[in-house]
Amino acid sequence: MSRYTQDPRTMRAKFDSMCPETGKAIRKGDEIVYFPRERKAYHIDSESARAWLSQANADAMCLGDANW
Repeated sequence: MSRYTQDPRTMRAKFDSMCPETGKAIRKGDEIVYFPRERKAYHIDSESARAWLSQANADAMCLGDANW
């Protein structure tokens, strides 16, 4: 799978912040899903993070579409 600098990715938070979707606190060191194009970090429990992780897992297993 190709990887580009603007692709979303999981990572550890580098500083404290708030999830823009859930409003949950993100502490330094928490696992997050970062969307570079939006410049937003989502809490791992948010719906955006869950949807992206689901699709990333489907891509990793070479499934054409995870939603059917």
